[in-house]
Amino acid sequence: MAEEAGQRYITVTTRHHDGFSLYDTALSDYKVTRTPFGRDALAELAQACAERGLKLGVYVSLIDWHHPAFRFRTESRMAWEDYLVFLHGQVEEVCTQYGELAQVWFDGDWPGSSWHTDHRDWFAPGGQYGYPELYDMVHRLQPDAVVLNNRKAVPLPPGEDVQGFENDLPGENTAGFNTATVLDGPKETCLTMNGTWGYVPDDDAYKTVDELESTVRRAWAAGSNLLLNVGPRADGVIPLREQDLLRAVGARLRTEQVASSA
Repeated sequence: MAEEAGQRYITVTTRHHDGFSLYDTALSDYKVTRTPFGRDALAELAQACAERGLKLGVYVSLIDWHHPAFRFRTESRMAWEDYLVFLHGQVEEVCTQYGELAQVWFDGDWPGSSWHTDHRDWFAPGGQYGYPELYDMVHRLQPDAVVLNNRKAVPLPPGEDVQGFENDLPGENTAGFNTATVLDGPKETCLTMNGTWGYVPDDDAYKTVDELESTVRRAWAAGSNLLLNVGPRADGVIPLREQDLLRAVGARLRTEQVASSA
């Protein structure tokens, strides 16, 4: 599907804020290999990408609502340091067990967001995330991987390699949380195919093929990669509407590339 869409890389969610790991982590039982599926989905995806020449990136949530040291330190009598050991340990796992990575994409640290004040138990960290050590580990274990942190800090803090934008192209801020400062260097914008992230069966507000193709080209013109969200169903199948859109955009891009090279 990714090949037909003309994708050059895939960034997959290894663990989102709910704490469920889509790979066989040794640090939690809340993981895909403890479900009826029973297999390591990340390992299978990494193998498929390697066989097809697609680059693989991993998304890692800095937040974990399931881990007792993130939300329940009083009840569990655990410390923030216990959570850091878990977080850094999971990053080390994905950086050492799944071959070459092209990107490590961190999400969940939004100190300027109202969520951090209105829902502190859910979003506010209990301390620092240890970014210097975290980034050093990624760059040491995966020297060809770039680091993106979705907190949108400007200028980029040491260790971060890519400036990220969300639901906006560089220089735009219709979403209300993107910076107007566009830096020189690598950029990436993450964008939804409809109005929401992940799989939301009642969201039918899909962008058209024309809109998606235009967005790809506008991203390129801004010197930015486009990370287009795909939300598989619970059984792993990409919804047919999304498959049709991806194939149509890929076909257009291939046709124009052939025409331009003729």
